[in-house]
Amino acid sequence: MEEERARQREVLGKFADEIAERRMCAPAIFLFESIQPLAFVAGQALAFIEPLLRVMFDAPDYEVFREAIEDRENVRWLVGRLEELERGE
Repeated sequence: MEEERARQREVLGKFADEIAERRMCAPAIFLFESIQPLAFVAGQALAFIEPLLRVMFDAPDYEVFREAIEDRENVRWLVGRLEELERGE
C-alpha cells in the first residue's frame, strides 16, 4: 500500500511540476480544492474518458494518476505541493 501511495505521489509530483512550469498553479489549486469533496467521482469521470485520451495522447501514468485523484488525501497533498511551487519552494 505504501509503495502504491509513493508511486501515486511521484506521478502527482510530476503533474504539479508541469503545472508550475506553465504558471498555472492558482487555477489548478482552485480546481482541485473544488473537486476534493467529489474526488471519487472525478476519478470515475477520468476512467470514463480514458479510451478517448489514450487515442489522443501517450500517457503511460494515466491509470496511476486516475487512481491517485480518487483519494482525497492525495488531492490534499497535490494542492499542498502546488501551493509550495507557487511560493517558489
